Amino acid sequence: MGQEKLYIEKELSWLSFNERVLQEAADKSNPLIERMRFLGIYSNNLDEFYKVRFAELKRRIIISEEQGSTAHSRHLLGKIQARVLKADQEFDSLYNELLLE
Repeated sequence: MGQEKLYIEKELSWLSFNERVLQEAADKSNPLIERMRFLGIYSNNLDEFYKVRFAELKRRIIISEEQGSTAHSRHLLGKIQARVLKADQEFDSLYNELLLE
């Protein structure tokens, strides 16, 4: 029986937090100005994520390539890209919706 991971990668945890920020932007019980602010927070957070966390992951991949073990980092990279793409589509939809309100 293989041992399962008992942790969530910090990058995925961080993306989960940012997805919750996006959920606040979608919450119609929040005032319009607050919802727009949440979209701004989401966008700024994502910029920082790519500057810091994503760049760190790319560095780990480069280092791992030298050691011949990139499978985990590349798998994580794929997960990140899929989640960000989905969240960005939600962001775009919310932004367009809020502009019409």
